[in-house]
Amino acid sequence: MIMVQSTFHLLPDSKADALSMMKNMVRLCRLEHGCLNYEYFEGVTNPNQVILLQEWENADCLQEHYQTDHMDAFLMKLRKYLERPIVTSSYISQDDRTVASPSSDEIPTPGQTLH
Repeated sequence: MIMVQSTFHLLPDSKADALSMMKNMVRLCRLEHGCLNYEYFEGVTNPNQVILLQEWENADCLQEHYQTDHMDAFLMKLRKYLERPIVTSSYISQDDRTVASPSSDEIPTPGQTLH
């Protein structure tokens, strides 16, 4: 599974318009092949900061998502609502691997991440 976290800093005056576009993206992206989850979250300490968390079956599905017309249109329109550039990090989950129970002497290690 591939997880993507993107941080958006919205201009206060146009936040409502940006959130409306984001709600539409949730609807469209959840219909895409391989989309496991797609949701935006508003900041508690900074309400103009919005975090997008996405989960995709694999890297091919994520790349297909990046090539969709709705993604291209969204990014083009969103630019005018941003205070600064989007920051994005991607992570690979190894939750589908078989993990043996560690013995009492072993300490489990976390899965690999991509930044």
